[in-house]
Amino acid sequence: MKVLFIGGTGIISSAIVRNLAEEGNWDIWLINRGNRNDILPDGVHQIIADINDEKTVADAIRDLTFDAVCEFIGFRVPEIERDYRLFNG
Repeated sequence: MKVLFIGGTGIISSAIVRNLAEEGNWDIWLINRGNRNDILPDGVHQIIADINDEKTVADAIRDLTFDAVCEFIGFRVPEIERDYRLFNG
C-alpha cells in the first residue's frame, strides 16, 4: 500500500508513520515543510511543500497516486475542500 500523510510529524501522525515503517510493507510518503526531518524513519519519502500552497503541491504530486491519504490537521471546511481538490480520484 502506498500512503501519503499531510504533515506526518505531529504526535499522532508520527506514531502512525513510525509503526507503518516498522511493518516494512508500506510505501510511505509525507508532504510537509521539512522542519522535523530528524524524526523521520528510514525509507520514508518526503515532498517538501506547504500544503497551503495548493499549486506547488498539485505540481509535486502530479504523477503520483496513493491508496490512502491521511490528514490530521484539517479543521476547517476550506482545508478539507483543498484536500479534496488535490487528492480526489
